[in-house]
Amino acid sequence: MSAVTVLNNQATAATDAEPALTDGFQLVIDALKLNGIENLYVVPGIPISDLLRMAQGEGLRVISFRHEQNAGNAAAIAGFLTKKPGVCMTVSAPGFLNGLTALANATTNCFPMILISGSSEREIVDLQQGDYEEMDQLAIAKPLCKAAFRVLHAQDIGIAVARAIRAAVSGR
Repeated sequence: MSAVTVLNNQATAATDAEPALTDGFQLVIDALKLNGIENLYVVPGIPISDLLRMAQGEGLRVISFRHEQNAGNAAAIAGFLTKKPGVCMTVSAPGFLNGLTALANATTNCFPMILISGSSEREIVDLQQGDYEEMDQLAIAKPLCKAAFRVLHAQDIGIAVARAIRAAVSGR
């Protein structure tokens, strides 16, 4: 997930000040917090390090592991115990694949879990232009979980998080 700058649509209180700017990372954090997520199970990596620092600054608990499968299993177990989705975050391609095993296991056992992974630009992946860690992660994830989708625009992040949570806690 790349950080993008968008305008925050919150109304300012009786002033003509410019709207505050935010980015995709902040939108992810806000969406998780608004949906009651308190813990993130992660293997830190360059693409998500800033997101994780920001999440800690916003009061989310970031629990780090040495392998994505362990982070994913911890998220799945937390989801099972709390009945609230455990959220695993990984970097793209190899990190995503390592977390996918835990996601498939969580799906099979009906444990509420969400895997959020970075990815290369969609257009470059679709054209197979050889981007860094290029992989069609959406196509790989679809048969292994209840719902899989790609967020293309920053303004869709909140809706995507809400949809993921709803899918994770719904029935089979």
